[in-house]
Amino acid sequence: MITVLTPTYNRGYVIKQAYESLIRQTNNDFEWVVIDDGSTDETKKIVDKFIKEKKIKIRYIYKENGGKHTALNVGINKAKGQLILILDSDDYLSDNAIELVNKYWKKYKDNKKICGMTFLRKLSNPFYKEKLFKECISNMIDFKYNNSNLADMCEVMRTDVLKKYPYPVFPNEKFLSEVIVTGEIAEKYDTAYIPIEIYYTEYLEDGLSKNWFRLVVNNPLGARANNKMFMSKKYKFSIRLKNCIMFDVFSFIAHKKIVKETKMKFFAILFYIPSFFVAKYLEKKYKKVKR
Repeated sequence: MITVLTPTYNRGYVIKQAYESLIRQTNNDFEWVVIDDGSTDETKKIVDKFIKEKKIKIRYIYKENGGKHTALNVGINKAKGQLILILDSDDYLSDNAIELVNKYWKKYKDNKKICGMTFLRKLSNPFYKEKLFKECISNMIDFKYNNSNLADMCEVMRTDVLKKYPYPVFPNEKFLSEVIVTGEIAEKYDTAYIPIEIYYTEYLEDGLSKNWFRLVVNNPLGARANNKMFMSKKYKFSIRLKNCIMFDVFSFIAHKKIVKETKMKFFAILFYIPSFFVAKYLEKKYKKVKR
C-alpha cells in the first residue's frame, strides 16, 4: 500500500481538487493521510465530509501549528504504506498515478540501494524545466544538482527510509526546505527516475514557493542548515560556493558563528564582509519585527 501524505494549513478552499484526483485513481491501493498543521479555517469540516463519503481510505490528524516540516514528521511516523507520496494540499495527481507507482515499484522494490522513485511534475509557470531523460537509476545529487536538472519533481520514497531521517526542528522557526532531508538521504541512497508525469502543481500567491525569500530570512537557522548540507564535497564546486556564501548570510541573520561551523573556511572568510551587507539588505526587505 502507498501512503499519500498531505500536510495542510488553511487550505480548506482548495484541498477538494486533491481529494477529487484521489477518488479518480484507477488503483485504490493507498491511504490518504491529512496532517492539519493547526488550521483555523474549515479544513477539518471539509475533510470530515470526505471521510463520510467512504470513497477512499482517509485519516485526518490535527496538530498545533509548527510548519510543514513538523507536519511531515507526524505524517511519516503515522504512515502505514510501504511508500510515501507527498501531495501538497493545493496540488493533484493524474488519474493513474497510484497505478503507475505500483507498476514501477515492482521493478525496483528489491533493490535496497534505492530509496524510492522520482516521477515528473507538471508545473504552472515553471522556473526550471526538466531536461529530457530516459528511465534510469541515479543519485539525486548527480542527477538533479550536478547535472543542473533543477525542475521540481514528484518523489515517492520508502517509508522505512524516511522514518530514519526526520526533519530537524529549530526553535521559533516554522519553515524548513524539504531538500534538507532528501539531500541527506541522497548521501547514502540512489533513486529510480521515471520520465512520466503524474503530479500537477499550481503555485498559489500565498504558497511557500512564492514567498521563499521572506520565509528563509525569517527562519535563518533552517536556511543555514540547508546551505551547510549543500557544501558537501559530493556537489559540484559552483553549488558549494553559492551555499558557502549564503551560509555566511544566514549566519549573520541568525547571529551564529560562521568560520567555526562552515565546511569551506577559506571562502567563508573571503566573502565575510559582502555577506554581512547582503544579510542587512535581506533583513531590511523581508524580516518581520518578530519571528
